[in-house]
Amino acid sequence: MLERGFTLIEVLVTLVILMFGLLGIAGLMAKGQRASFEAFQRQQALALASDMAERILGNRLQAPAYAAGAPIIGPLGTGVSYGDYLNNNIKDCGTLACSTTELAAYDLALWDGLLNGYSESQVVGNARVGGIVNALGCIEDMGDTSGACPAPPSPTTPFTRSIRISVAWQGNEDTFIPTASNCGQGQYTTAASRRLVVLSLMVLQPCP
Repeated sequence: MLERGFTLIEVLVTLVILMFGLLGIAGLMAKGQRASFEAFQRQQALALASDMAERILGNRLQAPAYAAGAPIIGPLGTGVSYGDYLNNNIKDCGTLACSTTELAAYDLALWDGLLNGYSESQVVGNARVGGIVNALGCIEDMGDTSGACPAPPSPTTPFTRSIRISVAWQGNEDTFIPTASNCGQGQYTTAASRRLVVLSLMVLQPCP
């Protein structure tokens, strides 16, 4: 009676085929993790931009001061402003009464800290792990309609001011070059690795 079984060559061929299949699955898993991380980064950036939008809406008379505090040429995210807050050089408006100007400086300092990852630190070493990779935040005053205001005094007549809030960060791979804002331009590995989210905000302000 003839008995048949697997030869060593057949087993080796099967193992090679299985190995290539497992490598393909591992590659897909790695690509999926990178895509998931990119989505998480974008979600965090959008949350940071929305946070600043809420702060400006809560202190709308100081909208130009917010833009002056985070310009394209000097974006927040380096931790300098937050360091001033930690050193008590910026008034803590969370516990003390503040003017609208002091509140703007306080908001910008906290936003700088969030961009810089101060929201979460390791227990050992105190390394910052919060936020997103090399985040930078910019606020731009895009113009207003104050030229249409009637002659003063006009206390009940508002005009609109356009504010653009941008958050840039370092992406994993090169994609397209973002053009919606110049925030963070030249600060990352390549122009195509810069990621960007932009929020446009319209703020009502009283005519003078």
